[in-house]
Amino acid sequence: MANARTRYDTICEYLVRTHETSLGQLFGKPCAMIKGHAFMVFCFDGMAFRLKGRVRLQASALAGSRYWDPLGRDVPSMDWIYVPEAHFLRWDRFALDAARFCKEGFSVRDLPRGSVSVEAPTTPDPAERSVRKLVPTFSFSKLWALVPLVGRSDR
Repeated sequence: MANARTRYDTICEYLVRTHETSLGQLFGKPCAMIKGHAFMVFCFDGMAFRLKGRVRLQASALAGSRYWDPLGRDVPSMDWIYVPEAHFLRWDRFALDAARFCKEGFSVRDLPRGSVSVEAPTTPDPAERSVRKLVPTFSFSKLWALVPLVGRSDR
């Protein structure tokens, strides 16, 4: 390929034809999306992929790769991996894996706030947290029977 942008365009054309991908912009950068979720973003000197699991570890092991934040903040997102132009021959495999992960869906943590209703954790009834519930053979008389023994050992 002539340059990184040509490689990006070729990968995007393939994904549009075969994986229901649409092209768009993510914070001013060209990206590929499935169902409105970006999974691949082109940067001027490389490409960032939203990966999970072993593939993310493989991508982060490449020389020059790093975790990347789409907003450009100092704290990178652990889902996004930036792969430099030096590894452009591996971009197609990472793009296919990112598209597959995007089609599989996102966990609740990955979705924007307010898009999924999550039930608030219920606080247990104090009676349910009773010692008698934890240890069925517990009795306070056995506990008080131990108190004089502890007091005698201190003397």
